[in-house]
Amino acid sequence: MTKIIDMHTHMFPDDITDNWDKYAERDYYFKLLTDPKLGTLQQYANAEEAIELADEAGVEKIVMQGWYWNDHELCKYHNDYMYEVMSKYPDRFEAFISINPNFGDLAIEEIERNYNRGFAGIGELGPGANNYKLTDISFLNLVEAANHFKLPVNIHTNQAIGRAFAGKDDTPIEGFYNIAKEFPDLILIVAHIGGGLPFYELMPEIKEIFKNVYYDLAANPLVYDIKSVRSVIDMVGSEKVLFGSDFPLLIYPRGPRKKEFKSFINDINENVDLSEEEWNNIMYANGEKILARGKKR
Repeated sequence: MTKIIDMHTHMFPDDITDNWDKYAERDYYFKLLTDPKLGTLQQYANAEEAIELADEAGVEKIVMQGWYWNDHELCKYHNDYMYEVMSKYPDRFEAFISINPNFGDLAIEEIERNYNRGFAGIGELGPGANNYKLTDISFLNLVEAANHFKLPVNIHTNQAIGRAFAGKDDTPIEGFYNIAKEFPDLILIVAHIGGGLPFYELMPEIKEIFKNVYYDLAANPLVYDIKSVRSVIDMVGSEKVLFGSDFPLLIYPRGPRKKEFKSFINDINENVDLSEEEWNNIMYANGEKILARGKKR
């Protein structure tokens, strides 16, 4: 098997995990998604735990996504933590910038600050979590900054129908079309296989506009049958699909309730009929290309 890059994980400073009540009081959306009283699936892991579990699964590089903070100082705090992790383990971790476009110029300054520190992208952005639309000027200014710095952008999505759950936000997929059309050189990563968006790439005019749109597989088993991985590949091509686990979220809640990488990787390996080239694209090559583009030279 080829090397593996996990393009979608979440890591938190110890103070947040050790003092959950303090941060839950400070940020309502963090509380919503991580409240133990609601049976949260969110788990926590420090860098050393993540490396140990990644080694067990053959994951070479762990890409930390930011969080959907509604407090700019918490965005900065989270970014400082991820920078510390990257600095300590430069061969194992990369990071995307935790940011909320509602903070305007402060958000743009935070993007530049972390671009200069070697962050490889922006995200995971949460329009529903932070109460903005993909047509808002503050968001478009953020995308323009990302485009300027050649930073990939990861945006959270949900499926439009089906059961309700904490954090299931309305993210109209037409917004992604507008972004891809207005910023054709921007690398746009649509999380959680895009909430049905890949289907529209069967339209030739959409496929052309979406030439730089990628889809990550984060938390896929929570919502979809594993056959969905094959379906997305058939619609958009393996060169546009990224392995992401959403570690340390419990994405197999009916299985052992523990944080780990390997179940999802094994599930794909055993139950998705991938050629060697497809496996390499999804698990490593696509991610390597995107990370190389985003890093400051």
